[in-house]
Amino acid sequence: MNQQMARDLLAEIEETQQRSEQYLGYWRKGPIVQLWGVVWIVAHLACYWLPGSAGKIWMICDLAGFIGSLLLRWRESGGDKQQQDDRRLAWAGGILLGFGIIVSILIGPRGRSIEVFWTCLAMSAYMLHGLWFGLRWTILGGLVIAISLTAYLLHSPWYELIMAVAAGGGLLLGGTWMRHAR
Repeated sequence: MNQQMARDLLAEIEETQQRSEQYLGYWRKGPIVQLWGVVWIVAHLACYWLPGSAGKIWMICDLAGFIGSLLLRWRESGGDKQQQDDRRLAWAGGILLGFGIIVSILIGPRGRSIEVFWTCLAMSAYMLHGLWFGLRWTILGGLVIAISLTAYLLHSPWYELIMAVAAGGGLLLGGTWMRHAR
């Protein structure tokens, strides 16, 4: 084996390792995306049938989603690097949450506008996550943003149903897509 063959082999091994880490990340985080798909389906359908209770519905559903996400992460956690990454993600989530709260206060009590903002903010985080951890995150985030804006701007009376089926269902299918990445 000459030096060039050894370099090529090492490069191939490194590429395989990176792909394996990416697919393992998809596999680990797919159930969380699926969970949020179910949360969004339930929340949007409940808001369609009980529009006057949208704030309470989203508060309950978001709390259930966060608790479920923490439980899934806790179940899958392992190793010091994982814990360090979790701390960084927790800080990043806290920064986004703070930004979202400030913008929500500035927007004022415009229910659906705030809902679309939060959807776009969360999916922008998915898209940014995709820059480091795989294109599937970016594709999923972009599709849900496009669906949300289309439903908001063009199909206002059917917004909640479209979001339940397309965005919630999209997250559910997207999590399955990640879970079975190859």
